[in-house]
Amino acid sequence: MDYRIEHRESQQFVALVRAFSNESSIDDNGHSIPDFWTECSERNLIEPMKSLCVEGKRDLYGLCSPVKDSENRFNYGIGVMIDEKTDNTKLEHLIKTGYTIWKTEPADYAVFKCFGSDGDCLGETWSKFFKEFVPQTGYMQTDDTDYEIYFEKGESGLFCELWVPVKSDSK
Repeated sequence: MDYRIEHRESQQFVALVRAFSNESSIDDNGHSIPDFWTECSERNLIEPMKSLCVEGKRDLYGLCSPVKDSENRFNYGIGVMIDEKTDNTKLEHLIKTGYTIWKTEPADYAVFKCFGSDGDCLGETWSKFFKEFVPQTGYMQTDDTDYEIYFEKGESGLFCELWVPVKSDSK
């Protein structure tokens, strides 16, 4: 399984956020998150976020809060990263109209490239993460935000990159 480990400091995103039942994260046939993407696209809610970013940096993020046994819901967001080039006037307007600021803590991530034409490759990568990566590497997932990056200008055949927060078992 090809992967790389990268460290990221705190990051901020502006996102459309919805709560989903924990079962939707483990149901292979669940379409609730893809349906959320379709709904946001059809309602033209994604383009205003992309317009905050300079051309060439309009990558979309699928942000996922940790699924916890003690809770029956988790948050999933569709967003863009906020950086020094973000149009703050437009950002303030989006916040006033229901978009959310999503912050992440510093973390180490295992990064996987998901090649394919649809989200099936993402599910396959998650399956390999738990069945191959975790047992073979000594890393485990942490209770931080994981996310997918859908690149504005990605490499050919790349559906997205999956970034999973991890720590070594020995830490």
